[in-house]
Amino acid sequence: MSERDDCAQALDAYRERFGRLLEIQRRVSQEHNLARLPGLVMREVTELLAADRSTLFLFDRQTMALRACFAEGMSGKAIVVPLRMGVIGTAILQRQTINLIDACQHPYFNDEIDAQSGYHTESLLVVPIAGADGQVLGGIELLNTPRGRFSLADEQVVKASAQRLAALDDIDAAAAEREIARLRAQLEFDRGTIFKVDAAAGQLFAVHAEGADSARMSLNMKLGIAGLVALTGEPLLIQDTQGDSRFDASFDRRTGYHTRNILCVPLRDGSDEALGVIQVINCVNGGFTAEDLALLTSVAGVVAIAIDNAHLFHDSDRQFHSLLETLAASIDARDTLTAGHSKRVAQIALGIARELGFAESELDVLEVSALLHDYGKIGIDDAVLKKVGKLDADEFAHMKQHAALTYDILEKIKFSRKYRNVPLIASSHHESLDGKGYPHGYATQEIPFMAKLLTVADVFEALTADRHYRKGMSLEQAYAILDDGIGQKFDGRVVAALRQHLDKGGLDALGLA
Repeated sequence: MSERDDCAQALDAYRERFGRLLEIQRRVSQEHNLARLPGLVMREVTELLAADRSTLFLFDRQTMALRACFAEGMSGKAIVVPLRMGVIGTAILQRQTINLIDACQHPYFNDEIDAQSGYHTESLLVVPIAGADGQVLGGIELLNTPRGRFSLADEQVVKASAQRLAALDDIDAAAAEREIARLRAQLEFDRGTIFKVDAAAGQLFAVHAEGADSARMSLNMKLGIAGLVALTGEPLLIQDTQGDSRFDASFDRRTGYHTRNILCVPLRDGSDEALGVIQVINCVNGGFTAEDLALLTSVAGVVAIAIDNAHLFHDSDRQFHSLLETLAASIDARDTLTAGHSKRVAQIALGIARELGFAESELDVLEVSALLHDYGKIGIDDAVLKKVGKLDADEFAHMKQHAALTYDILEKIKFSRKYRNVPLIASSHHESLDGKGYPHGYATQEIPFMAKLLTVADVFEALTADRHYRKGMSLEQAYAILDDGIGQKFDGRVVAALRQHLDKGGLDALGLA
């Protein structure tokens, strides 16, 4: 084969890889669901790098561990890498100073050292040590100031100390001891420790620890490849795992798998905070190359942005829905007997919608509409809203205004495009197919289909729940009223779907079984 042919083949291979990289970027940019995102890209990553399998680990800040959210070849098995580095490891992972009053109450606090020594940690200050290139070298930890809390001025003093240590060629025991003595001359604290990241050994260990055996401070801090990459933010390319002390072989021993080589790169967000790592195992064509490392680093950048966006989307969505539930509860709270009505209507409506094959995005719009369907009751007088007994004609006319008020209030909210029909859907839950409903007098096709679901769900909940003037009806009585209204007030397809939902266990969820 000629040199020209070799160049052509190399160019074709490059184009193929670049095309796959663009495809990965296209896929992740369109996906905001963190549950679906990993599977979309990791199989592509495995094929892109000609590997046997790949794993996406995300940093779980509640448990201080790397948790695999996608692992090829390990379907149904949870893979967790416990970092167990306590607050010092958290500060290093996040590249941030941590200043605590009650350290032992912090979720990341590792109490093993206190348990071994009998010491009790209260106030704690941790500052990461990072070089000019951003690489984390270790951290400084000070315990128990007599003032109860380390001040912002204390933080600045320790940060200056961290900078001095970072400028050294090596943070050895003598240098660490000198720096702790220097800090003690300026600050009040009980104990000081300087930790160092040992990339060669794959662990975080104490170079100098006052009041404790430094050797014991390294217990249970073995990180493994994924943990070390997450901690340092530096990628690792290991051609022979069996001869590398950083490799944790326990997983291979448990599964019978044989890991020959590993390529592992960090995932960090725009603020340089640790998100997790991507790990690719066993190159099919021998060993991973520097080109593979560059390629996976590019993929990691794309995936990190997508994960960060998914987190932001999830947090925003959760905040939005919790606010809606609070608004709904504020209306229900005006009358203790009907408390929880809006949430139960939403629950019933979603059950009906699932029977009818609604998509997830449609279920979301329906749930928002259901939670807010009675919000107009905020403008109804308590004397009418809480009346014990049936309403007279004037009182009923006043109560009917709540549907129009729901529309007027919700119309003023700047909903996103997805939820633009919520005001109409929510306010139409008293419309009837025969046009005799309110507030608009819509009929049949004029009524949003989601509102037809709300109508059935709202009536069913009202019939089966206790009210001021009567006890809740039996299921058979409620069904009879719904069946009698099919074609005039209720859509027959919706009533049938309600029955199907309740027959499949919906009654248990509502407490009606």
